[in-house]
Amino acid sequence: MIQETKKTPTVTPIRMLEEEEDLAAVALVVVGSFYVYCLELTIPMMIRYFLIFLLVGILNACGQVPKNIVPVKMTTYDSLLLSQLDKNSKNKKIKYAISTTSKLPYRLEINDMLAEENSVPRPDRVLNHFTWSYLDNYILGNGDHKAKYTFYPHEDPEISAEDGMIHQSDLDKLEIELLRYEEYDGEIENITIHKKFIFTIPNPVSFTEQEIEFTIKDLPYKIKGWSESQDLRDMDSELLRKEVVAYYQKLRNILNEGLNYKYTYELQKTKYLEVALSVYLNKEEYVNMLNTNATDKITKNIMYPIENYRLVIEGNGRLVKLYRTDTEFLNWDALIYEDEEFINSIAVRLHKPQGCDTFEIITK
Repeated sequence: MIQETKKTPTVTPIRMLEEEEDLAAVALVVVGSFYVYCLELTIPMMIRYFLIFLLVGILNACGQVPKNIVPVKMTTYDSLLLSQLDKNSKNKKIKYAISTTSKLPYRLEINDMLAEENSVPRPDRVLNHFTWSYLDNYILGNGDHKAKYTFYPHEDPEISAEDGMIHQSDLDKLEIELLRYEEYDGEIENITIHKKFIFTIPNPVSFTEQEIEFTIKDLPYKIKGWSESQDLRDMDSELLRKEVVAYYQKLRNILNEGLNYKYTYELQKTKYLEVALSVYLNKEEYVNMLNTNATDKITKNIMYPIENYRLVIEGNGRLVKLYRTDTEFLNWDALIYEDEEFINSIAVRLHKPQGCDTFEIITK
């Protein structure tokens, strides 16, 4: 939930290639040299993972995959995403967000995924402020999208109605907008209201669910994400629970052993490639993002156990997530760690690609 940045290592090219040289052949020599170098010298395992990951990706793009390098495999789709980064980064950096201002406690789901949880009283709950729910993690490109709000009466008697119900006057005070904007070097520009939403109820209610629909047409990218994943609603519920909990436990153990580089480079490579495309990173920025995520959150021996959870199928049946159920961490991801300053959760959603028997991380 909390991301920090630090100085990350850079990779310096060994030399420039002559125009007549065969790129694939030279890349193969480079990879072989780096691989032997990494194995024979005392280079940390994290650096080995990164160099092998990066150079195997280059070879995939060249159509040359060395058989003796197997720690990280890039699929054809991974290589395609990697090849698109530089071109896509030059596009106008268009993004969308849903802006919510509400005195009422609420929860927001976007494309059948929980995006905001402001229904439970706790110190960090934000009400009656502009809350932006960035759509990057919930959409795969242009098209028709849906979101659903669930509003509840306020617990404060000074704010809530005398009958403890939600009235139309409460909904009239809401400000719900779909915003279009551009973002350059962390600065948001050219904000426009793409669509406003108004809700009505015929009578006072104890809670209300309100759905909204919107269409986006001008994003320059399209990612696969979970769109072609297996429908998990077809699985036996007990088998699904067993497999998902086992995979979360695997992730928890990897993180608790401090193998954050493996978690980033190996288990999340497709997720981060899709993220890089959706936020308009070029290849260099993508590499820096990997380095940052592999080195910033070192979680050795500070992971909480996987406990007090509920399993939720999301994304219209194609995603699954474990949410905490205890009051302190209600609806946090089940992967939680505590460092010297904060208690944080690591957000993941799992899917099963078509033809695959195991789960993979695909988005937050």
